[in-house]
Amino acid sequence: GTSQEVLTEGWHVVAPTKKVTEYSVATEQLLMNKDNEESFKATCKDGVLTVDIEASYHFDAEDIPSIAKRYRGLSGESIVDTRVKSKIKTYVNEVTSKYTVLEAYMDKKSEVNTELTKKLQDKLKDYGVVIESATISRAEPDKAIKTAITERSKKAQEVEAAKLEQQKQKILAETKRIEAEGEAAAAVEKAQGEAKANKLLSDSLTDKLLKSKELEARQKHGWVTIQGAGNTIVDATK
Repeated sequence: GTSQEVLTEGWHVVAPTKKVTEYSVATEQLLMNKDNEESFKATCKDGVLTVDIEASYHFDAEDIPSIAKRYRGLSGESIVDTRVKSKIKTYVNEVTSKYTVLEAYMDKKSEVNTELTKKLQDKLKDYGVVIESATISRAEPDKAIKTAITERSKKAQEVEAAKLEQQKQKILAETKRIEAEGEAAAAVEKAQGEAKANKLLSDSLTDKLLKSKELEARQKHGWVTIQGAGNTIVDATK
């Protein structure tokens, strides 16, 4: 039968009649990718993605005796290769089927990975496997969808460029308005200053002062007439 004894890491003396089956309780990497020819198709709401999976895991030390008995002495590596990987494909499809290709590929990639990690943590406990993290490390849409994604990205960039141009034009228009208001205010201030100066000059030209100026002019030039306050002196000599 299967012994309930679990050997910890390190050197141990084992009788020749006993067989030791290894289950790693240290963190291991599980890779299902293009390099090892284990990429697979994941179905989405509106299409299919070819995906690679990366996961960190270890076996639960407390469950190892029962796992060894249940799977008749299969090693941890064999359990992962023959049982766990096929289940991962199923669970990945259960997650991605809730999303569109664009969501799983781009828009909600982080959300998909979070949900996938939680599902694997829950479902793979039956195999004594503790999932530490799991991600879809690569997702490849088919050619038609990839073209659509490229076009969408291009249009989004064009829209963003148009928004920036609108903001630029709005700032320029606001700058011109402020400059125009400043010039108008300066013109009004100048006109008010000139009007004030003219008024002061007009107010200073009293009848007494005009008569005095007229007398001075007659003495110097002969007969002259003052036409009024603020007007020029006209030579009236004949």
